[in-house]
Amino acid sequence: MYDEEIEKTVLYYLIFEKEQINVNEDDFFFQKHKQIVKAINELKSQKQEINILSVKNKIKGKDTEILKYIGIIAESRFGSSIEYAYKELKRLSKKRKLLELSKEIQKDIEEETEPEIYIEKKIKELTEINQDGEKEKTFLDIVCETSDVIEKKRLQGTEYDYKYFTGIFDLDKATNGLHEEELTIVGARPGVGKTTFALQVAHKIAKKGISVAIISLEMSETQIVQKLISKVSNVDSNKLRTGNLNTLEQEKIAIAEGEISDLPFFINTRARSIQEIETYARRLKNKNNLGLLIIDYIQLVKSKNRFNSREQEVAEISRSLKLLSLELKIPIIGLCQLNRNAARTEPTLADLRESGAIEQDADNVIFIYKENENEEPQLVENVIIDLQKQRAGGLTKVTVRFDKKVSEFRNLIRR
Repeated sequence: MYDEEIEKTVLYYLIFEKEQINVNEDDFFFQKHKQIVKAINELKSQKQEINILSVKNKIKGKDTEILKYIGIIAESRFGSSIEYAYKELKRLSKKRKLLELSKEIQKDIEEETEPEIYIEKKIKELTEINQDGEKEKTFLDIVCETSDVIEKKRLQGTEYDYKYFTGIFDLDKATNGLHEEELTIVGARPGVGKTTFALQVAHKIAKKGISVAIISLEMSETQIVQKLISKVSNVDSNKLRTGNLNTLEQEKIAIAEGEISDLPFFINTRARSIQEIETYARRLKNKNNLGLLIIDYIQLVKSKNRFNSREQEVAEISRSLKLLSLELKIPIIGLCQLNRNAARTEPTLADLRESGAIEQDADNVIFIYKENENEEPQLVENVIIDLQKQRAGGLTKVTVRFDKKVSEFRNLIRR
């Protein structure tokens, strides 16, 4: 599973034609070729010129032998184009990596105690092997890609893609909805509606055919579905819990059950660690093209790694969620508990419990709190949705109506 001439051809184009392609030592079979490409990559990272002498000077050992060998590569006449040679080099490299991975799996599998996690880990490695081989992007390539995205949005005009809009009008106006590769933190004190808010967003997005996963560490599957049924049917959630329903309410519930049963919803109440959450999300991305992940809530998530403090552990969890959004190219919503003093004043970023890196890793931070904290709790009351951080835009405060009976946030009617 190697071809010496193909490897020489790629080295020729790297040294003498200054081709910008992404290769590393693992892509080459022969040791001397590994040495040469390692030297080339070091020179590139140091922004030094790549030529026979600079490569030779980077390689320790037999200078004369290396210089002679590179000279032979320079004098060779290769019939392959760089496109063909690069593609063939990567193809052979992938085959060798697959063989090594299969040997590793055979060696590990007998002693593996958590096969599901192991399988997802190996799926990730297989995906990385499969994605390897893309030509290294120049800054010009990136500018052209960005220009294409801008032009696509311009041509869409009023047909803007609303698939990740939350349904809270003024919030969507400020943010243009959720965005792929972004982590959004929603913080609130207990009972103010952060779970209801997340479920409402999840329901709106799932109705567009986008797969949505909810990781709940606080509620059961039945409790989550009851909240959804209450919202869709507009039947008091307390009646669903007690079963005290009249004929009309039963009919509304039956219709709501039929509506939500067809949605691409996934609920997981068993994942407890960030590692289990990552495994579950990757599996859904591979099998069901996951489009949105919601975690309720971050401070209940644990890590299987050891830390000196809970703040360090939460920092790792926060960073892992941000990296997961980048890896899977999806928006992630992480619900977050606020400190007790946030109930007495308008919350700030400092009120995120065990905040550590949460406010730093988050692309967006939204707080939900009562419009008038001094009032007695009401079944229907005004609350503030406060966008206090948006990495890519401005901030805003939105007043909405929170109906606890049917688990719904409603936009206020403008006059």
